[in-house]
Amino acid sequence: MNKFIVPLQSKRGKWTTAILLSGLSLLSSNLTAQETKELEEVVVTGTKFEIPVEKSGKTIYKLDQSDIEKNAGKTVADILNEVPGIQIDGNFGAPGTNLSYFVRGASSKNTLILIDGLPINDPSDISSTFDLRLLSLSQVESIEVLKGGLSTLYGTGASAAVINIKLKSAQDKQKIAGTVDFNGGSFGTYNGNLNINGKNEKFSYMVSGNYFTSEGFTSASEEQSATPFGKDGMDRKNAMLKLGYDFSDRFHLDFVSAYDDMEADYDDNTFTDANNQQLSSQLRFGLTPSYTYAKGVIKLKSIYNQNEREFISSYPSEYKGRNLQLDLTQEHQIIEGLKGLWGLNLQQFSYEQPGDLSFDSNKFTIIDPYASLFYETNSGFNIHAGARVNTHSEYDAKFIYNVNPSYLFAVTQTISMKVLASVSTSYVTPSLYQINSPLYGNTDLNPEESLNYEQGVSFYVGDEFTLNLVHFTRDESEPIDFVSIYDDEGNYIAGQYQNTASERRVEGFEADFSWLVNQYFDMSANFAHVSTDKPETFYRIPKNKWGLAFNARPAENTQVSLKYNFTSKRTIYDWGYGGELDLDSYGLVDLFVQQGFLENKLNIYGGINNLLDEEFTAIYGYTTRGRTFSLGARFQF
Repeated sequence: MNKFIVPLQSKRGKWTTAILLSGLSLLSSNLTAQETKELEEVVVTGTKFEIPVEKSGKTIYKLDQSDIEKNAGKTVADILNEVPGIQIDGNFGAPGTNLSYFVRGASSKNTLILIDGLPINDPSDISSTFDLRLLSLSQVESIEVLKGGLSTLYGTGASAAVINIKLKSAQDKQKIAGTVDFNGGSFGTYNGNLNINGKNEKFSYMVSGNYFTSEGFTSASEEQSATPFGKDGMDRKNAMLKLGYDFSDRFHLDFVSAYDDMEADYDDNTFTDANNQQLSSQLRFGLTPSYTYAKGVIKLKSIYNQNEREFISSYPSEYKGRNLQLDLTQEHQIIEGLKGLWGLNLQQFSYEQPGDLSFDSNKFTIIDPYASLFYETNSGFNIHAGARVNTHSEYDAKFIYNVNPSYLFAVTQTISMKVLASVSTSYVTPSLYQINSPLYGNTDLNPEESLNYEQGVSFYVGDEFTLNLVHFTRDESEPIDFVSIYDDEGNYIAGQYQNTASERRVEGFEADFSWLVNQYFDMSANFAHVSTDKPETFYRIPKNKWGLAFNARPAENTQVSLKYNFTSKRTIYDWGYGGELDLDSYGLVDLFVQQGFLENKLNIYGGINNLLDEEFTAIYGYTTRGRTFSLGARFQF
């Protein structure tokens, strides 16, 4: 079950609520009468405690395994692009196209991507973010998207959103079990995944391997060329090992090791073909010991990550990054209804650029103490509060906080309502690249700060119908962006990362509903709007996005899903033209069909994405894929 949000206008709030309640009352009369009860969906990202979604006071959109499996031929970036409030650039291009993402109008550096609860970022990247192209969707168990600032729990980079990607692990009590998944489709694309896992009384394991290859198509647009361009393809290999051991009833140890390797072709620039190639690899190791006692648990999450990127072109370059993360926490049930979590987070980043920068001279360390409290009452009132001191080796220490109350109560026998609000501060320090890049760096950059507000309401009709509405405001100070510098005659001289405005306000609203009509059919819809008072700093971001999804189960072990997603026009900067251009809006229809056999252990599935073969431009000067198909089989043993 996935979820989302929009605002109640202050002058019309009472009327809006009355209309919504009337509509929900009519809906509830058609549903089976039952006691108001908690939903089964549990979320973690908003508090670091496992709590039912209706007790969370944050905007969290969750994709579970059943949601993920309905996306034949898609990538992690593709399905994130369908989450309300998120815009991914690059996912509709050739397979190896660079990705950037905007959540609630904020750029990649303001959204923190977690893998199994920790940021596995590349310090040599411009925004010091995780490269989603390296991740195979077939290795993902679930995704939680928390929108709104939560730097108190996750530190720098979490000022607009947190995307927590949970990878698969041992699930069965059997000594050996697993899944084989293979699919192929358009542009000579093939994807295979093998997952073997098992568990006995004390020991658990999982081994996973994935191989993806695609011949692709030209990355740059051919429309200004008399001759066709070459294809830009991609090859990727993933391997992952997870081990767990119970030394006693209280002490448990998890180990993870993973290797990701990618080779991707890319072109020179807009409308310009080239035979370029990017080679990227990532190696990580992690240990997570945990000790459970009567009222809580003490846990250390540790991960060490190495990244290497090489660009083979007329302008060759090479980057190596190192990322060490240690997160020591204690979760404790203080009194009945009150949980506490306090911890110490160490992050150390460094990267090397041969000939210019070395690991020793190009690094920084962040050591942050933090605390999180969650209080729930029998009356339905819940509140989450947190505080953190961001202690950076290159910048002054900064205190940040969040306060997030919510109130869940019964409106009728079948309808419950949740009212939520939050206020939080965030602190985003510049990346190593933005500071020290020989070509574009700026050692005078100031950190970004933001103040976030949210107000929202959710309605639940039993567990068949959910409606979420939220309004958000983000006041930013010193936002960082790339600035092109021109001479008096309009000729480009250089580029540099700069603080582009002293202040900027971003606001918007989001809405979604999901409705389980009956055992054969369910549907969902969402809408997101975002705007700013500084539109000159707001390129490539659509003001409006909305989507519809219909899921049918016409027969036993049969699923049919139909999606429509609309993206409004975006303003971009054209380097050649020297001014602003608007890219047209577009809407895409995707179809997915799956049939289970052998007691649903074997699933044959297929998908057609961009069913109507919509022609559109996602990135100016580059191509987008038209209608594509994928056909595959998945066997569980």
